[in-house]
Amino acid sequence: MLPTFTAMRSFALLFGVLVFATSCNVARMQVRKSAHRLEKEGYAARSFQAADGAHFVWARETGKEKIMLLHGYNGTGQLQWSRNAQLLSKDHDVIMPDLLCHGRSTTHWRPDTTTFPGTSMEAQVAHVIGLLDSLGVNTPITVVGNSYGGGVAAWLAHLHPERVKKLVIYDGLVSDYTKAMADSIARSVGAPGMLAVMSTPTPADLRVGLKLALYRQPPVPGFILRQIYETNVRPFRPAQITLIKDLMENEQKFTTAQFTWPMPVYLIWGERDRLIPNSVGHAVMERNGIAPEHWTVIPKTGHVANLERPRAFDKALRAILGRP
Repeated sequence: MLPTFTAMRSFALLFGVLVFATSCNVARMQVRKSAHRLEKEGYAARSFQAADGAHFVWARETGKEKIMLLHGYNGTGQLQWSRNAQLLSKDHDVIMPDLLCHGRSTTHWRPDTTTFPGTSMEAQVAHVIGLLDSLGVNTPITVVGNSYGGGVAAWLAHLHPERVKKLVIYDGLVSDYTKAMADSIARSVGAPGMLAVMSTPTPADLRVGLKLALYRQPPVPGFILRQIYETNVRPFRPAQITLIKDLMENEQKFTTAQFTWPMPVYLIWGERDRLIPNSVGHAVMERNGIAPEHWTVIPKTGHVANLERPRAFDKALRAILGRP
């Protein structure tokens, strides 16, 4: 749902203009704006074709230290990370993939005879490794993952530790997040369960996700919600739901996962994250023996601190990048 949050944040900033421009498609405008922001820093959209479809990533090569940022559920690399890439670009080359079933990565994970249930995270990891190989990135790099992308980052570091220099889990869906917990959180904002929230069957239901993800709620008219739904949600929802159902139907594997991470591991969490509460992050740390000093909280933010307070997130991330 992260393009939703990005567009909402932009809408709050541009409200005065949009009052007079109701015919504009805010979601498409945000896509163009974020692409321009990346192109201005020298990034290019790259698509690598495979037998199973396209694998898409934003990247550049200037010889600077590389860092990969993995977006959350219903996000894209471009929409979630363009502001952060702009801030990081002074001393880093940022790699921003679109995960499977998201954005312009048209390859889908399907639980069929060749891809077995419970393996959606492994499929995402293979997708990311393929993109890194296509870019010629063979040395270990720092990997940051938010929400669903935090889970992908965690499994990447576990399955391919030789590719990860430092792991940063940011409000991540890694372990210790049960279906019962998720459903209880969803019911607290009037939804029947978390799958209903993630499915977003109508534009109006986007408001429920916003209540869970954002620290402050911007005033958003219905026509903006409909635009965002039609542009950023509806086209991708059937494929994306297979990913969430795989996590839920294989709950034991994903909620009790204990990882082997030989590299330094850090966690960043929004102080007021209602979607994946701080308690989940603490449980991940305890389960995997991560030191308390590797925990960072960003005040006055929810689930997507990098969108709500980009500079505060950049400061927290840079502090981690400067540590061993």
